[in-house]
Amino acid sequence: MRRRKRREQPGAGRPDQVLQRNSARRAKFLFYATFALGCFLAWRLYHVQIIQGPALAAGALEQQSAVFRVSAQRGAIYTSDNVLLARSLPSQSIYASPDAIADMGKTSAALGAVLGEPAAAVAARIREAPRYHVIAWKIPDAQAKAILALDLPGISVEQEMSGKRFLPSGRLASTILGFVGRDDDGLEGLEYEFDSLLRGSAGRMTMETDEFARSLPFAKPHYIVPPKTGYALVLTIDSYLQYACENVLRKTVKQFGAKDGTAMVMDPQTGALLAIANVPDYDVREFDRFSSDARRDRAVTDAYEPGSTFKLVTAAAALESGKVTTRSFFPARNELEVGGSVIHNAEDGLMAGNGVSENLEEIIAKSHNVGAAEVGLAIGQRQMYRTMRAFGFGDQTGVDLPGENPGIVPRLDDWSATSLPTMSFGHGIAVTPIALLRAYAAIANGGLLLRPHVLGDIVAPDGHVVYHYGREVEHRVMSAATAATLRGFLRAVVLRGTAKDSAQIPGYSTAGKTGTAQVADGGRYVPGAYIASFVGFVPYEHPRYLILVKVDRPRGAIYGSVVAAPAFAEIARTAMLHAGVLPQATPPPEPPKAAPVPAPGVAVPPSGRSEAPAAASKQTV
Repeated sequence: MRRRKRREQPGAGRPDQVLQRNSARRAKFLFYATFALGCFLAWRLYHVQIIQGPALAAGALEQQSAVFRVSAQRGAIYTSDNVLLARSLPSQSIYASPDAIADMGKTSAALGAVLGEPAAAVAARIREAPRYHVIAWKIPDAQAKAILALDLPGISVEQEMSGKRFLPSGRLASTILGFVGRDDDGLEGLEYEFDSLLRGSAGRMTMETDEFARSLPFAKPHYIVPPKTGYALVLTIDSYLQYACENVLRKTVKQFGAKDGTAMVMDPQTGALLAIANVPDYDVREFDRFSSDARRDRAVTDAYEPGSTFKLVTAAAALESGKVTTRSFFPARNELEVGGSVIHNAEDGLMAGNGVSENLEEIIAKSHNVGAAEVGLAIGQRQMYRTMRAFGFGDQTGVDLPGENPGIVPRLDDWSATSLPTMSFGHGIAVTPIALLRAYAAIANGGLLLRPHVLGDIVAPDGHVVYHYGREVEHRVMSAATAATLRGFLRAVVLRGTAKDSAQIPGYSTAGKTGTAQVADGGRYVPGAYIASFVGFVPYEHPRYLILVKVDRPRGAIYGSVVAAPAFAEIARTAMLHAGVLPQATPPPEPPKAAPVPAPGVAVPPSGRSEAPAAASKQTV
């Protein structure tokens, strides 16, 4: 029988051949698997590093770092003669990590002993937030060193980028300088008015921190946005004149037991304020110990009835109207009945030369209320109102100081029968010292109303001047001729008027006007309460310094000629010597006196003495 040949199955072979084929397959599988894994890892690496990388890095950074707001260094403030009034210096603050404090009682007691606060108050501040936070801001260096020496767990002392305000001047110009709060925000005065310039721009930085959000030792900050230092301010204030002004005013207020006082010095040619003094004042370094009354800048906030210093506005209105000239005269009398009220001359008013008639210069020099009322009635309500408004009364002067009071000028429709005559000698209206000073500057400079300013230059951190504030003319108030005539009137006040014994300075020519006004409160005059004032300039020929002195409620003496004029003279003499102008041996000639001619509707007798009836004094236009 024939045996069949067995058919070999596919893939069958010798054992070594089978093993070889299996190894090849496994190698191929391993290759493809490894290749696929490599591709996946490469894709994953690309996805993590490139696509997700920034987000993951930010998340990791957030877990081990903190973002801090960095306050910019605040700009410095200087006087015009480069005396530093305020600047920011590096300071330190105390930070706490509540979770890292093992013994709260011991820690708060130790901190309280150094800070001078109850332990309970310190513990309450520590518990205010769960994470790292400030508990004492910008502490003195001595306290910072004492706290560092305690080495308290969970308590650290950090350097502040913004710094602490350094005020070497103490009280100098305090009422205009103002102060800053804990967060470097300007809260009063120039610090408030120019806060946006001084404070600069805050930045942001990241810092490596531990689990309690505390910065790590030797960790370098990374600025996301760097802080930008604030601009520096250079004021028009002269430190020497400011110091002298404050001393004279402080002495005057004390001498007469007054409630308060204000003194100012201005360059009448530019409107630059060279000194602004207020009493009381305060130490800016300890501002929180003083009341708001002590910190108030009375030069711009306090409106008062100016009294006889306002008679120059009446005289300007009269001369500009053309209805009254330097040769016009009015009956010299001590009483005038208007609208059922009787106007009297003040006790310090002096009688005119002939005792019967007086011209405009004599009314100003002798400070006659009745004469000023006669002048006001002669020119009429509309002319008087237009002139007051032209001088800027009733509006803010625009001075670069906060809190300015516009004063009070009643609308023309609200005037009564007595408004015009009483306003003519400075009652029934209210002005601020800065507004009155600006009005007198127009007289001194030839008739131009200027915007007063205390800021001279804005200086960038690199030292270059960004902006310079110069003279800013608002408009012309009066003709140059009228202004010259008014300056002659003011010179007459010093030579032969109410201030002849108190406002003259040997070797210098001065001019100015006294004022004595009752204090109005709640629509009524306070019995026995007066404001004594003097406004004038030096030298008379070419006014360089315009000076105002106002003393509120002096005791023992009430008249501007006694209380305020001597203070003016002392400040004026100091200013001239400071400017290097020595006294002259020969005084300048007096301004000429004009012969009187009739005022409108009043006849002049050949003798020059008035024989007009009493009714003529009640003339209205």
